[in-house]
Parts: sequence; structure tokens; C-alpha cells
Amino acid sequence: MKTVGILTTFSSLDPSFSLATVVRQQITALLRSNIKPVLFCLPGFKDDNLPEGLEVRNVIPQFLLEPYSHGNLDNLETESDKAKEAMEENMQDIDVCLTHDIIFINSYLPYNIGMRKAIDGKLDKVRWLHWMHSGPSIRPQMDGSPYDMLYTLPKNSKLVYMNYTDVIRAAEMYGIFPKDVRTIFNPMDIRDLYNFHPFTRELIDANDLMKPELLCVYPLSTTRMDQAGKQLSKVIWIMSYLKKKGYSIALVVPNAHANAQREKDAIEKMYEFAYSKGIERRELIFTSFHSPPKHEPGVPHEVVRDLFLLGNLFIFPSVSENCPLVLLEAMAGKNILVLNQSFPAMKDFGQENALYFRFGSLVDDPQYPLGLEKYMEDVATLIISEYNNNKAIRAQTKLRREFNVDNIATRQLLPAIAEIYAERAL
Repeated sequence: MKTVGILTTFSSLDPSFSLATVVRQQITALLRSNIKPVLFCLPGFKDDNLPEGLEVRNVIPQFLLEPYSHGNLDNLETESDKAKEAMEENMQDIDVCLTHDIIFINSYLPYNIGMRKAIDGKLDKVRWLHWMHSGPSIRPQMDGSPYDMLYTLPKNSKLVYMNYTDVIRAAEMYGIFPKDVRTIFNPMDIRDLYNFHPFTRELIDANDLMKPELLCVYPLSTTRMDQAGKQLSKVIWIMSYLKKKGYSIALVVPNAHANAQREKDAIEKMYEFAYSKGIERRELIFTSFHSPPKHEPGVPHEVVRDLFLLGNLFIFPSVSENCPLVLLEAMAGKNILVLNQSFPAMKDFGQENALYFRFGSLVDDPQYPLGLEKYMEDVATLIISEYNNNKAIRAQTKLRREFNVDNIATRQLLPAIAEIYAERAL
């Protein structure tokens, strides 16, 4: 297993410092990938909320950095040597090291030069990925000054820039080719952003819920989940057409009152119905079936909140309601609303901000001249139209699917680490 270091000048991972949030998410990504992370930080580093499995080495010497930003280099030689000694003594077991702004910010010059001295010395086997967290500047004329180190890439290194558009500008700043720049986005993981409940996280991991493009959440009581009240089978039917039209889907049912055998049998019938419509078992998730019997009575309310924040679609064909809290929660979670026109009170809440279809109710028994099958397909078609024209929903979905920690790690961070690690053998 590779050991990956993260070189910082941090005294904590306080989330109010955006760079600390990036580093924390990198640590999470490495741990989830079974890579050992080692955080290098200042002697006074203190944080009571560190991820389990992280090794902290608070060995990076602390210097007064302000003089370097004003051109005062009186202590540069002494302090860069101290940085070199600390790195050589504590980093020889590191395979790849990630740095953040160390070669970019002028006040970090003693660490920048100390690192280069260590690379020329005992750290010649370590490979480096250097993040720059601000936009590139114009490359000046090199004059032999120590400040030239702010515009050159150290040996055994690649530069990391966080968007594709300005890769050439970043390369020009450091006098390198674009092939020596790797693009790695900052993650923004909705699980961490909203501090999801541990069970929500378990459910996401077990069912890969960051990936589906259309994610529908429908909380209900298992005793009334179909024709007796909530008409879950119609939700399944619509979701099956969304899948047939080329969209990846998941239907999550946070279900309560599922401890009796009758309710368990009813859930199995729902699975059978879903399978007949082309929905696989992994695409229909009942929370009561996760670590049974723990969640058969229901899930914490925070989990329902989390799931509505995670999802983007709420289909609600219920045959009778008074003032449905679940609808209001779906609205709070910014979901596309698909409501039952056959129960007129629904319009008190969704008003003009929802799609309405006649799903049948205690006060309406609609007829479908072209058949119910065709009606459900048309519902799916109109949901897709709404989704494709709702920029806010599409942006939220893109964030969930593409900017989560796992996706950024799989597509960008881990390949960059593996690539530069492989260069050690060349």
C-alpha cells in the first residue's frame, strides 16, 4: 500500500479555512481508497476531530513568514535548512507527497527551498504533486533570485491546477509543458456539506446513491404503501420508464412499520412488481432491509432530511392527505414535484410549482383512453422534460454525481498519484 504525505503549514483543520477543507477531503479520499495518509503540519497542530486512520506528524518547523512577503531574506538560509532537515528526517517513508501552495506563495519560500534541498538529498525517491490554489500570474524574467523558486517546478514533480481551462496559463507561469500539469477539481461532497447522518452515509455507500441521475425518495408507512394509500407501485412504474428512456435511476423508500411478516411479504411483492417493469433490486431500496431488524420501525428523521437533499425527484400519487409533511420536506430539499391531480388539496401546497397527473384518489377514479401503461410513459416523458429544462436541479445533480469525494478521487486524484508513483521505477 502506498503511503501518501500531505505537506502543510497548518495548525488545525479548521473548516473556516477553505484549504483545510480541501485537505480533509483528500484525507477522506485516501482512506476510502485504502491508502495510508500522513499529514505533515506545525508543532502546535491541534484538532480533536481527525479522521480515523490518519497519521499526524507535527514536525514542520514554524517560522515568521511575513518578512518573506516583503522581500526580507535575512533568515532564508537558516530556515530553509531547518525545513530540509525536518523533511529529510520525517518523510523518507513517503511514496508520494501532496503540497498545497508551498511552491506558489512567496511567504512559504523557506519551505519551498527546504523541500528542494531535501529532494536533492535524502528525499530523492519521493514523488510530488504541487497544488496551486489561486490563478496563475505572468512569469517574470528569471534573475537568479530565491524568488525564482515561485516560478519553477521542483524535480520529481507535477503541478496540479484545479480547472482545465487555465492549464496552459499555469504551465506558462512555471515554464513547463501542459503535460506536466494535472487537473484535479476541488470536491464538494454533499454528505460533508450537510453533515449527513451516519446511517444515511451507510445507505449511500451500500447502494451507490451518488451515481443515479434521477434519484426519487418516497418516505411512507409500509402498512399503507400501495393501493391502500401511497400507491408506491405507480412510482415504481414511472421510474421504470425513466430508466427505459436512458436515465440511471434509484428509488429510495424510507419505510416505517415494517417489522411484521405481512409487511415484509408486501415489500417482496413490490420487488417482484419492480422486476417485472425492468427495475433491478439494487435500484429499489427499502431502508427496513438495511441491517435488519434495526431500521424496521423506521429511520431517524435526519435521514429523511438527508435523502431529500440527496435526491432530485419526488413522485407523490397518494390517494388522500391532509397537510402532508413529506411533501413540504421534499420541497425543502429542492426536488422536482410530481403530485396527484386526482386529490385537489395537493394544489394548496405545490400550486404552480409542481407537475400534476391523475393518479386516482378517494375522490377521483380517472379513466385512461390509451391505457394506464401509455399514461405512465407520458408522465415519465414530461418529468424528463422538466428535468432537462431545470438548470438548478441539473446543477445540483451534477454536484452530487461528479464532485463527490469518491468521483474526484477515482477520476482525477488517484490516477495522478498512481502515475507519478509509477515514475519511481523508470
